[in-house]
Amino acid sequence: MARYVALSKSDHRDSGLVAASNRHALTQAVVPVVAEELFQVLPTMPVAFVRASDDAPYELVALQSLQPGVNVYVHTNGRWIGGYRPAWYRSHPFRLVRDESGTRRIVCVDEESEAFEKDAGPDAVRLFGMDGEPTPKTRDLMTFLEKLEQSREVTQALVNHLDEAGLIVPWKISASNPKGEGGHDVNGVYHVDEAAMRELPPETASRLLKNGALSIAYAQLLSEHRLQGLVRLYELRAEANKQAKPADDVDLEALFADDDDDDLKF
Repeated sequence: MARYVALSKSDHRDSGLVAASNRHALTQAVVPVVAEELFQVLPTMPVAFVRASDDAPYELVALQSLQPGVNVYVHTNGRWIGGYRPAWYRSHPFRLVRDESGTRRIVCVDEESEAFEKDAGPDAVRLFGMDGEPTPKTRDLMTFLEKLEQSREVTQALVNHLDEAGLIVPWKISASNPKGEGGHDVNGVYHVDEAAMRELPPETASRLLKNGALSIAYAQLLSEHRLQGLVRLYELRAEANKQAKPADDVDLEALFADDDDDDLKF
């Protein structure tokens, strides 16, 4: 279980990072994404909206499963098999967290992550140098986190515009296992109401076009055909679990014919 604590030179002077798997993402059915990376996300993942409660704002996410507690883009051995890896995962094991006053963001690290070593071994990339200052790697990570947070805030504002225009509605999805059995409705997932978008008053449509919110709306709608890819990944996951097909051999270009796995760099 994640245990985020504030990164500090006093507590983490001897700490470092090591190569690790993606097991921390194994049970995540959705992952937050930002508008800036949608071009990379769309080739392999459906995009949707979720909310923590009825009065909470909608959040832009990529769907990684139609069942809770499952991520079909991560092999059970922890290897990522989904092509592009969203920025949220690439920031692991770090997060920017607001302090108690809510006015300042603090870099925190998950001390329970297998990528983190409190007492760094010889193969670890140190977080602080001998002088107690952040290493170039740590400074790069801090810059990445700041840019990701800025992109998240911009994305959230655009999603809020779509909501205010009445364009986000429940997405009726029915799912079954790879054998076509055990069908169930997927709840708590939302998408853009395409019919309502076509009927927007000209001034509203113009405003959403100028502020960039319509770009997210179109991207979400275009991504919906990726739902079938989730079903096929269920099948590949089942094969890989039986060692009939190693995760390394999964051919995403064949699975998603128009795949583009360019890395997003903030």
